[in-house]
Amino acid sequence: MSTWQQHALSNTTVNNQNQLVNNHITNVRSNSVEILDSLGEINHISSLSEDFGNLFNQSDYSDIELVVQTERFYAHRVILAARSEYFRALLYGGLRESQHNNHSIEIKECKAAAFKILLLYTYTGRINLIKEKEDILLDLLGLVHQYGFQQLETSLSVYLKSILSLKNHNLLIIMQMILLKQMNF
Repeated sequence: MSTWQQHALSNTTVNNQNQLVNNHITNVRSNSVEILDSLGEINHISSLSEDFGNLFNQSDYSDIELVVQTERFYAHRVILAARSEYFRALLYGGLRESQHNNHSIEIKECKAAAFKILLLYTYTGRINLIKEKEDILLDLLGLVHQYGFQQLETSLSVYLKSILSLKNHNLLIIMQMILLKQMNF
């Protein structure tokens, strides 16, 4: 067999393999599995987030209990430290809280509802801001700043600005309507 024939045969084999991969990817799409942009790249970030989310506030495998007001939250030192410089320093920086025989830490000057949202974000990277009250979101903004979640701080600030602008706009329209009614009487 000539070199040219070997090359043509080799290209045919590669093309057939690529077709098989493309067919497999098409079949995988119909089963709602994440699809890859390029062969050899795997991305299962959403399932990773779900798996870590399943650890949220579960006593199984937790190695620390965080007490906020009267509420207790079960957590994992390594996850907290990986997500926040503040927790890294607190839990591994030589402070009293970093002693591994210390299984409970009281978090002061913080509201439990806001802390719970932040802890959920720590585990999943997600928050649904729409269903939260403004006062909780403002408390959360202070926490994310304190604990160094810069990306969340930016996103939360943008969201708060937009809803406050919308409320101010709606309030202005209502005031104008009241003034118009008063002028007609």
